[in-house]
Amino acid sequence: MPDFDVAVFGAGIAGTAIANEMRKRGQSVLIIDPNASEDAPGPPGALVNPATGRRAKLTWQAEKCYDALKEQIEDICAVTGRDDLIVETGVIRPAISESLAENFRDALTKYAWPEGWIEWLKEDEIREMNSHVAENHGGIHVKSGYTVFVDNYQNAYRTYLRLKGVECKYETAQYEHDQENDQFVIQFESGEQLTAGKVIMAIGYKIRDNADWSFLPLNFVKGQIVHFEAEEPLNWDHAISARGYSIRRGERELTVGSTYEHNFENLDISDKSYDQILKKLDLMLPKLTGKVRKIAQMAGVRVTTQNRLPVIGEHPEIPKLFVYTGMNSKGFLFSHYVGELLAEHILNGNEVPDELSVQRFSE
Repeated sequence: MPDFDVAVFGAGIAGTAIANEMRKRGQSVLIIDPNASEDAPGPPGALVNPATGRRAKLTWQAEKCYDALKEQIEDICAVTGRDDLIVETGVIRPAISESLAENFRDALTKYAWPEGWIEWLKEDEIREMNSHVAENHGGIHVKSGYTVFVDNYQNAYRTYLRLKGVECKYETAQYEHDQENDQFVIQFESGEQLTAGKVIMAIGYKIRDNADWSFLPLNFVKGQIVHFEAEEPLNWDHAISARGYSIRRGERELTVGSTYEHNFENLDISDKSYDQILKKLDLMLPKLTGKVRKIAQMAGVRVTTQNRLPVIGEHPEIPKLFVYTGMNSKGFLFSHYVGELLAEHILNGNEVPDELSVQRFSE
């Protein structure tokens, strides 16, 4: 018998979600990530925003994804006693051009929005909510959107998993498929060795360095964000999305992003990207131009796919080796519902939807 039913490599958005979904289904779970802990630094914020892109399209399976994530956040808060993981104040999407206004108006009726999720705002109504917003042609208020404080969320989630009985090891490890015993051997840098019946790779952009999954046609996009402090207190707490995004945190702090760098050699921050983000800030909130100072600048990598949906499923040649990657820009929103689908596939043989399945790349 292996030491664990499943080993999950990666303790980020996808890794914590699938580890928890497997745990909920009675599996003993080992989660491994050398870059994580229960007090690790991380990005200050991210958006859960179901109105995507310049056409404010309703995201894939939005209501199921939204409900699954919200339920899990509430459980994490209840178990850990934390109340600093999210702010439910919606997202304003000002139409800063006439074409965007037309797109946003069309989106209100084009998609089957759940009741109460979205509304149109006139320019004066946007101004009333936030006097700093740039001149616009009205816009949409995504009332269902909210801000996630990523560092708090991920650290609380790892604490939650430990309290729920998941074994967490924050050190480097490698897996090897032991065909004779039908299990995986996990070799840690410390010298410890453990075994698992199944392995799930949820390691974000580091999947590009894993030879077993080199056949996946994934794209890797570097993004930089800047965390600012304003000279004066900011009198709003909603997020803003307009050719970039702004997330509020604290009395005078806001995070602005993001760049989209398709060709990169490292994760270093750059002055060029900082200038690009300043332009995004000026585009969204021109009254803050010259009235903020940089607290921090960070870089990360999004794993993207052609259809902008995650990739899940079993390796076509290595039994009991699975992947959960390709979170794109809606990773938080997708994380738990897609995790549920993967867990049901692994344990009960349920079919993975074609649009998510790893099999579409292995034929």
